Amino acid sequence: MINGAQNITRESLGRTEARFLAKVAAQPTFSIEDTRSFLGLKHDGNTPQFLDRLQKKGWIRRIKRGKFAVIPLSSGDQRSPQLHEFLVAMELAEPAAIAYWSALNHHGMTEQVPRTVFVATNHPVRRPPKEALGISFKIVSVRPKKFFGIEKDWINEQPFSVTDKEKTIIDGLDLPKYVGGVGEIAKALTQSWEELNEEKLHEYAVKIGNTAVGKRLGFLMEALGSGNPETLRTTLSLGAGFSPLDPTLPRRGKHSRRWGLLINAEVGR
Repeated sequence: MINGAQNITRESLGRTEARFLAKVAAQPTFSIEDTRSFLGLKHDGNTPQFLDRLQKKGWIRRIKRGKFAVIPLSSGDQRSPQLHEFLVAMELAEPAAIAYWSALNHHGMTEQVPRTVFVATNHPVRRPPKEALGISFKIVSVRPKKFFGIEKDWINEQPFSVTDKEKTIIDGLDLPKYVGGVGEIAKALTQSWEELNEEKLHEYAVKIGNTAVGKRLGFLMEALGSGNPETLRTTLSLGAGFSPLDPTLPRRGKHSRRWGLLINAEVGR
């Protein structure tokens, strides 16, 4: 029996099926290639049919094409793999990192709990999955040069990748629509400033390659009385024109020539 069997009725398993489940149940996911190797096949052969039978019998679930997870008996009537949403996210793109609003929440920099798991990757994803195992996901494809500032963390002894605190702030200023707007970043800076590396924030603001990010960061630091915005300003190329402080809001408000911003959102201490 797998993962602490309960009195749950499922279709019985053949000897090969039982041996296979016992082998893969210890890992969070398995692939069609893992299955083929277990069955001793050089080509797919009967592998798809083997996996299809296990799905119909209620023992595994497909996460995406070629990736599966075992449904433990401890799942009860839900009949769903007991995988943390971040571990599922790691299977949806390669490479992948928990990012944006999900990373803000993971790092304790927001009290908001996003209903969607935000995942960053460094290449376009054809037909990105919007749902897997009943969980909503948003795959955000960014240019390779924007895919940095990533660290490893662990859930139930399983690793996953996540943007570090500083990169999470910078990503939120780069694409505010994926963190609920610049207001959420302002709250995060206020709440977590003592935990942030200001030098790294400055470095990331330049490295991401979007002049609006440095403008927004500098303005917020100044408005919130955090750090040394003047030091940041000397390293920035502000560029021409006025970027909106929050591109998710209407472009109405005062202009800040100091930061090259249209101040269309209220922030403060």
